[in-house]
Amino acid sequence: MEKGRLKKLIIPLILEQLLAVSVGVIDTFMVSKVGETAVAGVSLVDSINVLIIQVMTAFAAGGIVVISQYRGNDNKKMALKSAAQLETIILSFTVIVMAVLLLFGNAILKGLFKGVEIDVMTAAKTYLAISAISFVFWGVYTAGSAILRCNEDTKTPMKISIVMNVMNACLNAIFVFVFKWGVFGVAIATLISRAVAGITMKIIMMSDMNALKVTSLKLYRLTGDIVKRILAMAIPSGIENGMFHVGKLIVAGMIAGLGTSAITANSISFQIIEFPNIPGNTIGLAMVVIIGQE
Repeated sequence: MEKGRLKKLIIPLILEQLLAVSVGVIDTFMVSKVGETAVAGVSLVDSINVLIIQVMTAFAAGGIVVISQYRGNDNKKMALKSAAQLETIILSFTVIVMAVLLLFGNAILKGLFKGVEIDVMTAAKTYLAISAISFVFWGVYTAGSAILRCNEDTKTPMKISIVMNVMNACLNAIFVFVFKWGVFGVAIATLISRAVAGITMKIIMMSDMNALKVTSLKLYRLTGDIVKRILAMAIPSGIENGMFHVGKLIVAGMIAGLGTSAITANSISFQIIEFPNIPGNTIGLAMVVIIGQE
């Protein structure tokens, strides 16, 4: 029985993550047509973005554990309340991140990546500003995906991810090759695709497809006991997994002063090594859901 449940969860997760990493490589290829400067600028920002996404993933993992435990105990009322508050936590985090990056993004880039060429920094500033807005939609998608996975539904997030990533790749091709928008086009493609994913996910979360459909706005109000339980799971996971990405950010900062070519090579190398991490990450996500419900 558990083998069948694992298979049901793991296959869509593997496909989802494999597509996400593959599209990232394709995006880099498309951006490379603009020039090394564009690739370098985007890669510097991505080292920040990945760390932010990792924090959201940690919140989601904490929420999955708490919600799954309530689901396993047949306590649907608390599972529903936990799901709603997970959405509030992640959305609040993304709004704060967006505000900080829009207000202080330029200063953050200058502080982290000293010595980069002016053109690279200009590209990075453009990409960071638009990426900051997209995080709100990405947060909605992340929270929704976590809640659906607690219902052992990994196919719906996978389908949305496929649409989002394919749309991102297609829009990149149009904006880069047809409109000649360069880094701005790549950033807009990311924003549009994430907006579509986030809005689609929210529509599904409000429909009968979601077994944990929230029917009262009061449930979104944060309460100390649930927040503490989610954070108790999220913080250790975030620190453990986040340290790797902090290290990548530090390395990116050190390489930034070595020139545009070094930044580009570092970016491509890190994208390639993401592929071997997919099986382990996938099994971890699936096991959290199953163990949490037992």
